[in-house]
Amino acid sequence: MNTLARPMPPSSVECDERSLPWVARRPGRWYALLWLPLLLLAPVVVSIQTGRIGQLLMLLLLAALHIATVLGRHRSVSREHPALRGILGSEVLVAAATLAVVCYQFLWNEHQVFLYPLLALGMAVGLRHRLVMGFIGGLAVSGAIAAGITTGSLADALVFAVVTYMAGLSAFLIDRLLETTMQLSATREQLARTAVLEERERFSRDLHDLLGHTLSLIVVKAEAVRRFVPTDPDAAAEHARSIEEIGRSALGEVRQAVVGYRETTLADELEAARLALADAGMLIDIEVLTGAVELPGPVDRLFAWVVREGTTNILRHARARSCRILVESGGGEATLEITDDGGAVSAPIRPGSGLAGLRERAEALGGVLVADREAGGFRLGASVPTSEEERA
Repeated sequence: MNTLARPMPPSSVECDERSLPWVARRPGRWYALLWLPLLLLAPVVVSIQTGRIGQLLMLLLLAALHIATVLGRHRSVSREHPALRGILGSEVLVAAATLAVVCYQFLWNEHQVFLYPLLALGMAVGLRHRLVMGFIGGLAVSGAIAAGITTGSLADALVFAVVTYMAGLSAFLIDRLLETTMQLSATREQLARTAVLEERERFSRDLHDLLGHTLSLIVVKAEAVRRFVPTDPDAAAEHARSIEEIGRSALGEVRQAVVGYRETTLADELEAARLALADAGMLIDIEVLTGAVELPGPVDRLFAWVVREGTTNILRHARARSCRILVESGGGEATLEITDDGGAVSAPIRPGSGLAGLRERAEALGGVLVADREAGGFRLGASVPTSEEERA
């Protein structure tokens, strides 16, 4: 049986999330918007006090461009494919904000210590990742040069450069962290859905392999009971008792499959095939050729399911009088082949869920499954590598 990684219980996930800080449990665009009122407060107050309406309108335009850049960028990254969707619009907004800052400095030549960090924040969330740090670094250097020339102080220029660069760097790192968190959350949900789907497929395969074989055997024995009742009541009673035992055994196997503990073995299934074919009332001779073959656990379980499915098909569909099961291992490969003399049929093979499940199991181990008709009957075979490296 496949061992699947099960999703973490909801209670433990909720506990881990509650232990995180509020900012980690509420990721979003707040970090890039938080600095907007703090950085524009002083310039806005000064423009109002001095009655500069044009300066105030320019500051409001910068605020609008910054808000549009942040909201547009984070709306695009919150979707299923965040790579480039909506990014060009953000780059246009950043270019417009840069032009507005240049015009502001040309007209009034003040408030650089507020506007340059704000522009760096917009660049951090609005530009492509491979371009961000280059633009932020250029902005910090150019602003430092302008501040040094204006104030004539090297210390002021260096402080200005550090503040601008750190503002952009911190916003860039937080933005990347948020994107990574969103991608990890989406991946975790996808893995959980995939695990549930794989578990359903595994359970459906196991249930089909279990009940298909058992119910086919019960039908055959019930037919034998019906035939023997008029002529041989003792034989009919023996078959009826066998049906009861098969039913009880099937109930136990289904319970084990439901809780996920059942692991069938090739030896068990070969013995079950001997008993089923010999006791089916169909006079089917079975020949098993295995020798001293030792198989890895996954290969042994696969071959066990193939024997069960092959036996089921013989009981259900074939009008065979003999059956041959061959198991060989050598040269890094193990092979199982089941053949019968049920007669050639011209109709094409219609693989059911049993053969489809076996093919999936074989392919998962790097092997192949073959099911075809021969001149005198039917052949079901599987070939799988025996080394773990080749099966991976």
